[in-house]
Amino acid sequence: MWLQLLWRFRRPIGRGLRIAGIGIALLLAFGLLTREGGREWLLERFRGLTATVYRTQPSPVVIVERLQAMQRLETARQTTLHDVAVEASNGLPVWLAGERLRMRVVAEVSAGVDLGKLKPEHVQVSGKRVRITLPEPQVFDITIREQGTEVYHRERGWLVFHPDKAIEQRARNQAWLEARQAALQGELLQQARANAAAELERLVTMLGFEQAQVGWQMARLP
Repeated sequence: MWLQLLWRFRRPIGRGLRIAGIGIALLLAFGLLTREGGREWLLERFRGLTATVYRTQPSPVVIVERLQAMQRLETARQTTLHDVAVEASNGLPVWLAGERLRMRVVAEVSAGVDLGKLKPEHVQVSGKRVRITLPEPQVFDITIREQGTEVYHRERGWLVFHPDKAIEQRARNQAWLEARQAALQGELLQQARANAAAELERLVTMLGFEQAQVGWQMARLP
């Protein structure tokens, strides 16, 4: 009997519960509004929903300053082995008054981009995109590694009682020149260019940009 009555009046009861729920919610809201603490709470919630979001992007000057702080961006290295022969003579035959040696020399060359040459006009910003025009890669340092460098053959003339101290340095100087030439004519600068572009793209995206494009400045003729 009771179940039949409840089933018959289920819709009116449901509407009544919804109306009662809305009324309770309105009473609670009215109570909050009539209290200072409640008003503050509602205002804080409203501010949170309508708060303005500010997004800023670094200007070209700021980007240049940050990159310049890195000075030289080294992006490639290569090690070369040189077999150098040096002969010293004062006009007489070497077997009589001269000296000769053969020396293995290990040289290490580093290359990269000089970020100190960047200027604001080399950076163009468009929304979330940035284009940076870098200076051409260059050879930075050429170092003779003493580990692995050795004189493996040496001979002196009959009249030479003291070895020539400068002859080994001349061998090192020759290896230095050969290492530089190998770096300029080989693939070291190409590798430095590719690595520099990838590294700059990574650094720029860390500044908040979604897309970075790297170009290259025209090399100036001497």
